[in-house]
Amino acid sequence: MQKLVINKLGPVEKCELECSQFMTFTGFQASGKSTIAKAIYYFRTIKEDIIELAKAQALDVAPVSGLENKFNVKHGISLKKAIENYLREKFLRTFGSSWGMSNEMYMEYYFTKTCVIKISLKNDMKYSAPNYIWVTLSTDLIDFLQENNNRLSVTPLGVAEEELRTFKTNLYRIFNDYCSVVYIPAGRSMISLLSQQFGYIYATMDDMQKRSLDSCTKDYLERILRLKPEFSEGLQGLNAYSARKSVLPKKLVTQALDLIKKILRGTYRYSNGEEQIVLDDGKYVKINFSSSGQQECVWILNLLFYYLMQQNPILFIIEEPESHLFPESQKYITELIALVNNCKHSVVLTTHSPYVLGTLNNLLYANTISSRHSKKANEIIPESFWLDYNIFNSWFVKDGGIENCMDSEIHMIQNERIDEISKVINNDFDKLLELQDTNEERVVL
Repeated sequence: MQKLVINKLGPVEKCELECSQFMTFTGFQASGKSTIAKAIYYFRTIKEDIIELAKAQALDVAPVSGLENKFNVKHGISLKKAIENYLREKFLRTFGSSWGMSNEMYMEYYFTKTCVIKISLKNDMKYSAPNYIWVTLSTDLIDFLQENNNRLSVTPLGVAEEELRTFKTNLYRIFNDYCSVVYIPAGRSMISLLSQQFGYIYATMDDMQKRSLDSCTKDYLERILRLKPEFSEGLQGLNAYSARKSVLPKKLVTQALDLIKKILRGTYRYSNGEEQIVLDDGKYVKINFSSSGQQECVWILNLLFYYLMQQNPILFIIEEPESHLFPESQKYITELIALVNNCKHSVVLTTHSPYVLGTLNNLLYANTISSRHSKKANEIIPESFWLDYNIFNSWFVKDGGIENCMDSEIHMIQNERIDEISKVINNDFDKLLELQDTNEERVVL
């Protein structure tokens, strides 16, 4: 099982956790949930970084007209050195400047017992800057990078496909990780609000301005810009096209589309350069004039459905899916995420919502119902939404650390963690009630 360790990074003082297929993080603002989510993104995307760097190295050796070396690998640099340099830059673009960080900061990720990557700081005058970012790769990964240095060749059409396929297969085997990563950050409504202008705004940004965006947000923006045209005929059109080569049961697709319609109160379409919410009567609303809830959730729904239809394994990292949504819609979006997870994808979820956590508990509990009652349970909650506690974990982030908030006996999230603030609110009410009772006693006396 994969494991993440973080020491003194942002608000996180110490964090060590084993990564499961479905993970949730809850806790107060600025407690470190996003830091942990970004750390998972940082490490789990390294294999894709290596692939892109290897391709860039090949194109630099044998440049092909019209193909860019977007990773800007310096001529003659080894693949090992290229990934070390890139991971330093990626760290800064993901977590910010290291100058204000503790010298004791480090984070490491165990993909397997032998494949480990560690990022730490060195405060040494021989380096060009204080708190120099130091990258430590495990031996088997170093061996792979050295053995595959300048391994890929170039054809008139680009990097040789068969060589690249073999390279990926061997690399994924070392990492024992076959998932691509899709990061969906919080604060999505502003991107939807500027929908028509955003393509132009992003295109006119220079490289320095684009680098000022954190890696997760930049990844999300570029993914949306790239995928918008895929939705020219809406979700139904995407479904019709994908169904030709899909082995996904039709029932699951129908359930996903029904949930999306309930959440969005319509369906999404990208037409004539406009993002639209199409209503039941065929009329539509431009996305920038839709509700804040629709703007926040539309690309969560689109990405979940798009990759559900693609059927390649994805790790979805989703921040606050409940943002601006009515509690009923929070239930539906949680069920959609669970459905997608059950189709061989993985999920990392950050949330403040007791409705999201409560729904997850229902889905966990449904899976424990005895087979004698499973048919009736399926009528209440479709079995395709049920969650297996063996691949699920939930964490509470607080005071610089994390606490596992799963009840080991009933295999559900502890009730006191689902709505911890209710205790404070109820306590305040009880105190006010005591004052009222005391006041009434005085009046009687």
